[in-house]
Amino acid sequence: MSSIGKTVIVGVGLIGGSLAAAGRGTGRLGKVVGVGRSRANLETALHAHIIDEAASDPIAAVRDADLVVLAVPVDTSVELLRQIAAAVPTSCVLTDVGSVKVPIVEAAVELGVARRFVGAHPMAGGTSTGAAAADKDLFRGRTVVVTPTPDLDVTARELVCSLWQAVGADVLELEPELHDEAVAMSSHLPQMIASSLAALAAADPLHELIGRLTGRGFRDTTRIAMSDAAMWVAIARANRNYLVGAMDAFADLFSRVRDAVANGDEQALSALMHEAAAFRRTLERGRP
Repeated sequence: MSSIGKTVIVGVGLIGGSLAAAGRGTGRLGKVVGVGRSRANLETALHAHIIDEAASDPIAAVRDADLVVLAVPVDTSVELLRQIAAAVPTSCVLTDVGSVKVPIVEAAVELGVARRFVGAHPMAGGTSTGAAAADKDLFRGRTVVVTPTPDLDVTARELVCSLWQAVGADVLELEPELHDEAVAMSSHLPQMIASSLAALAAADPLHELIGRLTGRGFRDTTRIAMSDAAMWVAIARANRNYLVGAMDAFADLFSRVRDAVANGDEQALSALMHEAAAFRRTLERGRP
């Protein structure tokens, strides 16, 4: 498949930068223009040959684009889509990488660009930020969800799906609502739990001793507590209803676990732990 002529990636961070590096490495992306507010970050991307050009004005950058990738926080993506919708050529395909899909898909419909907007969410990431964290192998073997709408143009759909497949990802198509409900449990709730556990330990009078006594279990469980707070506040806001539902379900379950421990109900505690272990083992199958 031929390369995409000009791709504009707004937000050359871990995800945007990794997509640019991987897409260029496979030849799927031709000219790549990175857009961002930090000149230092864009210079890093230029020096690493992640992008060909740097720009600070997204509206000017997209005027002759073939593909625009919005790789910024979920709330910023919606606003950016509103800004550039009238500026992009009518043939330009639009996509994003946000972890909440309903708000931006609804915005695409409202703005009249739903036929060429393909919502996407790569299930990959990390706690590092900026172009310096870009990894061309980040998406290899990972799932990327795309959320096509009924009116989506087939060509736009194929372009975005083929790009993700070219960088080694497995594409899964879901309705936006189903995606948001599922990631509330698989991604957003774990972030809230990890941050809460780390905050609980930090506030404990014995926090210095606790820090010295942490093993791999605590460190693995709280690794994502180091993630960018502003990004996660925006995600929590955008997916509030589904996330609160997941948090309520967790609170109910944890209350039962607490009661099992308090009451010495070893049978109930053991059953839950065996069920949890069995599910966790399934996640290891087929993963790199």
